Amino acid sequence: MLKKTLTKVVFDCKASDLLNVVADVKSYSDFIPFCSNVDVYERSFKREQEHFSASLSINFKFTIENFETKVAVDRKLNTISISGNSKPFKSLNAEWSFIEKDNFCKVTFSLEVSFSSFIKEKLVSLSFEKVALNVIQAFENRAKG
Repeated sequence: MLKKTLTKVVFDCKASDLLNVVADVKSYSDFIPFCSNVDVYERSFKREQEHFSASLSINFKFTIENFETKVAVDRKLNTISISGNSKPFKSLNAEWSFIEKDNFCKVTFSLEVSFSSFIKEKLVSLSFEKVALNVIQAFENRAKG
């Protein structure tokens, strides 16, 4: 199992703005380069919490991977939780947290993932930080947009 955590400070951006961009999974294919198709379904809202399922297509260099996740957005706590167990994953648990300070937001992304393929797990392990920083940058650019 791969366990990674990445924290980045984003200046001049509100936690709620970043949370809303990350929670807008349906639009990922518009601004995340390797995301080609997204479908959101089974959406429910209760006070400051939102739950939905999402099906995503991710383009890797030589293949396209399709997978499904369950997403929980908590706007009161400024967190997003993601889980899944469809291929290419054996298990997927990810957490986003957004902590607003004076003129910046501290974004933390934690990932615990196990792949159905040892090779895919090693590739993700080697490129996690670069890919995660690029994704956070895409979210940041969209929030400031």
